[in-house]
Amino acid sequence: MSDRKSINYFSIDSVDLQKMAGAESHVFNNDDLSIILNGRPSDKSFFREGEVYQLPEPRLLLFMSGEADVHLDLEQYHFEQGTLILTMPDVILEFEHIGQDVEVCGIAMKGSVQVAECIITHALAKDFELLLRMMYLLWDVALQSPFRREAVLQMVRAMVADVQYIKQASDNLADKTATSRHQELFQRFKTLVSRHCERERNVPYYADLLHITPHHLSAVISRASGHSVMYWINRAVVLRAKVLLRTSSLLTYEIAERLHFANPPAFNNFFKRETGLTPKEFRENK
Repeated sequence: MSDRKSINYFSIDSVDLQKMAGAESHVFNNDDLSIILNGRPSDKSFFREGEVYQLPEPRLLLFMSGEADVHLDLEQYHFEQGTLILTMPDVILEFEHIGQDVEVCGIAMKGSVQVAECIITHALAKDFELLLRMMYLLWDVALQSPFRREAVLQMVRAMVADVQYIKQASDNLADKTATSRHQELFQRFKTLVSRHCERERNVPYYADLLHITPHHLSAVISRASGHSVMYWINRAVVLRAKVLLRTSSLLTYEIAERLHFANPPAFNNFFKRETGLTPKEFRENK
C-alpha cells in the first residue's frame, strides 16, 4: 500500500518537478512556493487517468493549451486554453482524460499564501494575458538573489486576488435572479457536504444547516444542478472511500467504520451500487 500513498498523495515536495513538468519547462522551488513555466506534464507516471489524487498545497494554474476533463471535489470540469484554476488545500482530483498537448504555467503555495475558495473559470483573452505577464514577472523577481520573499509573496497574493476579481466579474455578467441565488445555495450545500459527509448523509441535516426546509433544499439543488441532494452526498462519500482505498492500508471494515456505515456489507453494497465495483475490486484495479 505504500506505493499507492506515494502516487496518490500528490505533494509538490514529493516529486521531481523538472521531470513532472517536462525537460523544456522552467522550474523554481523553495520553502515558500514552486513555480512552473511552460510545463508539459506528458509523463503519465505523475497523473494517470482514472486515478484519485489529493493535492495538499493550494495551487494556481493557467491552462495554456490542450484539453483535460477532470473531477475536482464534487464537480466535473473541462480545462482548455484560457482556463484559470485556483484550488484550496487538500482538494481531491480525478482525471478522466488528459490531452498529450497540455501546457500549463502554475504556482504551488506551501502555506505562505492562504486560499479560501476553489475557482475554475475561463478568462477573457486580455485577462489571461495580464495574468501570464504577472506570472513571468513573478519568475524574474523570484530568481533575484538574495530571495525577495515578501515581494514574491505579495505578487502571488495579487495574482490570487486577480483570479478572484475575474471570477467575480464573470459572475456579475450573469442574471442576478433566483437562478443565481440557487447557485449560491448550491455552492454552500456542496461545501457542507464535503465537510460532513463522513458522518451525516440525510437531507434534513443539511437543510437545517442552511436554515431551509428539506423540500426546499431538494427543489433548489435539483434546479441548480440537475441532480438530487442524495446524488451529491453519495458522490462525496464515494470520493472519500476511493481516497481511503487507494492511499491507505485500512482494511475494508475499518473504512466502513470510519465512514460510519452500519456494517461492512452495507458499505460494500453502497460502493458497488455507486461505482459498479466492490471496494476490493476497486483497490486491486489498476
